Amino acid sequence: MRSLYVIRHGEPALKGVMLGRVDPPLSEAGRHAAREALSSLKVEIVYASPLQRARETAAFINAPIRILDDLAEMAYGDWEGLPWTEIETRWPDLVARKLADWWSVTPPGGETRDQVAARAARALAVIRNGPFPAAVVAHGGLNAELLWQACGRDPLRITQGYCDVIEIGL
Repeated sequence: MRSLYVIRHGEPALKGVMLGRVDPPLSEAGRHAAREALSSLKVEIVYASPLQRARETAAFINAPIRILDDLAEMAYGDWEGLPWTEIETRWPDLVARKLADWWSVTPPGGETRDQVAARAARALAVIRNGPFPAAVVAHGGLNAELLWQACGRDPLRITQGYCDVIEIGL
C-alpha cells in the first residue's frame, strides 16, 4: 500500500477568526503539539501548503518538504480575519445558506467549491507520482476535499483537529 498521511497544521497564533488565507504563524502550543505528533513520522517527502502555519508544522517531520501552492486553504474572501459573530451580523442570509449547504455557498470574494476541487485535483496528481510513504500538511477545508477525491470520504463528515493525522492508501 502506498501510504499518504493527511495532516492538518498545528494551532495558529491567531484564533477566533475565519482564517482562510490569513497567514499567522503557529502558536507556542501549536509548535509543541506538532513536535509531539509528527517528529517520529517516517515519510519520504512532505507536501505542504505555502501558508506559514502549514510550513511550520511540516518542518517537524524529518523529510524533504515540497511546497505546493494548490494546498493552500480555501479562500474565504471578505470573511477572512473576521470572527464568526461578525460574519453572522454582516451577512445573516448568506450565513444561513452557508450553514445549510457549506460547500455550495461561496463567501463574497471567496473561492468556489469547484475552484478548491480543481486545486486539490492538481495537488493530488503531483502527490500520486510519489515517492511513498508521503505526508500532506495543509488545512481543514483543503484536506477534506483532498480526502474526498483520494478515497471518497464525505467532506462534510471529516473533522480534523490541529495536528490530526489521517492515513490513507493511494
